[in-house]
Amino acid sequence: MRLTSLYIGQYKNLRDFSLSFDGSSFIDVFVGKNGTGKSNLFEALIEIFRHLVEYDREKVPCDFNYRIKFVIDEKTTEIAWNSGKLIIDGEERRTVGKTPMPDNVLIYYSGHNYAVSDLVERYEKAFRRRLKGANIEDNRRFISIGPKYKSLLLAVLLSQPETNKARRFIMDKLGIATVGKELIVEFRRPDFARGRLKELGVDGIEAFDPRTHYWGTDGITREFLNKLASCIKGEFNHFDMYNRGKDSYRFNINLDIFKKRFKDDSVSEIFRQFDNLKTLGMLANITLRLKFSNGRSGFISHFSDGQFQSVYIYSIIELFKDRNCITLLDEPDSFLHPEWQYQFLQQIFEITDTAAKNNHVLMSSHSAVTLIPHDKKKIKFFDIKESHANCYDLPKAVAIKKLSADIIKYSEQEQLLSIINAIQIENKPVLFTEGSTDPVILKVAWYKLYDVEMPFIPFYAFSCTYIKQLLTDGRIHAEMGGLPVFALFDFDKAYDQWNGLNGSVSEADPLKGMIKKWAEGESYALMLPVPANVDIQKQVIRNPTTGETFGGDSCCEIEHLFYGLDATMNYYQKEPCVGGSKIVFKSDREKTAFAKEVVPNLDSSCFEVFRSMFEFIKSKCAAEADGVKIVT
Repeated sequence: MRLTSLYIGQYKNLRDFSLSFDGSSFIDVFVGKNGTGKSNLFEALIEIFRHLVEYDREKVPCDFNYRIKFVIDEKTTEIAWNSGKLIIDGEERRTVGKTPMPDNVLIYYSGHNYAVSDLVERYEKAFRRRLKGANIEDNRRFISIGPKYKSLLLAVLLSQPETNKARRFIMDKLGIATVGKELIVEFRRPDFARGRLKELGVDGIEAFDPRTHYWGTDGITREFLNKLASCIKGEFNHFDMYNRGKDSYRFNINLDIFKKRFKDDSVSEIFRQFDNLKTLGMLANITLRLKFSNGRSGFISHFSDGQFQSVYIYSIIELFKDRNCITLLDEPDSFLHPEWQYQFLQQIFEITDTAAKNNHVLMSSHSAVTLIPHDKKKIKFFDIKESHANCYDLPKAVAIKKLSADIIKYSEQEQLLSIINAIQIENKPVLFTEGSTDPVILKVAWYKLYDVEMPFIPFYAFSCTYIKQLLTDGRIHAEMGGLPVFALFDFDKAYDQWNGLNGSVSEADPLKGMIKKWAEGESYALMLPVPANVDIQKQVIRNPTTGETFGGDSCCEIEHLFYGLDATMNYYQKEPCVGGSKIVFKSDREKTAFAKEVVPNLDSSCFEVFRSMFEFIKSKCAAEADGVKIVT
């Protein structure tokens, strides 16, 4: 499935709007600042396909003229709606008939887009009204898959055989070591139950009347439920699964049996059958017990929405790879940490050729960080001129510049030039940071502790992934002339990048700041030192006696080093997490003001946590400075 062109007469701020696709990539990214028309484009596409899917049944007109051209299974189709007339491949038609159409329109919308959610809900209500006795004869075309689908998506994929590529990908990305032996599924009483049971002449579920089981469902829904029940291990009767008090069912499905019973069903078919139950309002919960790489145990629901989004594109495309689909991702990176935004599109390289051919993904974003690793040289950019939305191709560097207002330097080459230029001018070692405000805080910390010039250059370099690359970049080392290179990693997910560096640990105490030297050169990876505050230490240190940490599951950024002070108390809050809560900085938007206005006014004693790290850097700078020792 591939869109090739689109015309919209007038829909909101899309007026006389045309768009074409070159077909060179299975994902097309649309960027622009808020309010420029990106979401309106997705709304219009939903309206167009809803109009076509339901046209033969309801003959409801579309409120705007459109023309859309797409390719399915190498067949090109062009459909136009013009002043109440339906025209398919140049011929006026009364019905859509057997015209090729996408099997599914998959939709993700960020929480603030109520227009998209209203459109999808309108379709789903109409779909549910057509259900007869919970016998779904066809799968719904429009599927809105957001955070509420987290458990279903992950449960279905993790229930696949160990050889399944998607299962391995998700386990690796989410740090899952093993999956439990049971799939736990709970069903609630659906809205249709009262009418269905009344038709059967009963008030509730009767043990010896199979017609009443599962609240009277029949057809393919009943077949699927019976098949699931056959995967429960051991002897049982119907009421072993049914809780009369709660009027609910619980299936403890043995995964080994499940894999055998469903071996002839594709993963996408299994997902769609569970989704049918969800559409009916029957699926209350689905989960698996997991053991994580850090030794902890938990359930699928324990993953944050950010972690879920990190495997989102891969999951839905893998699930629907055998169907022709349009996938609309409306700002899926909106609430992600910048590092996760940076990594978001890198998943496209893991997607199979089959999936890429069948599924055309359209994604909107207003994040410059998301675009940096994108492999396309040109990006579709939205802006407003004379109250009309415009969309045109821009070089990626220009698009990022427009989005970031020059806050983010675009390319690796430009970043390297900036670094090299600073080295040549100041002839000092470089300390790369993953946070934009880290250099500001480090400079304040240095001059609070020392009355001599800073012997290194703190340099913001986007993310922990990138600073790890810079540590081992030969071009940087060639310009350093023997001077050492340092990188400072936050004690959170960045730990995995630090830990993955090939080298030897020279400092293992997290309170001093753990240090690892690169095996092949004068590069040093530094973990952020953990402050003396007990609450923050609990977020990093698993065993105070041995110094063992939670590794990548820790939570300590540079702002955490100032937690517990009267002057900073209003900048933090507690956030729910597995096992309780954690302390986080309230808002990324306030980090700049915090670094520039609050930190400089703190007493010098508040910066002692940096001293051990600074002393190490000083020692390396002095040793490598051609005999010019820095004295404090």
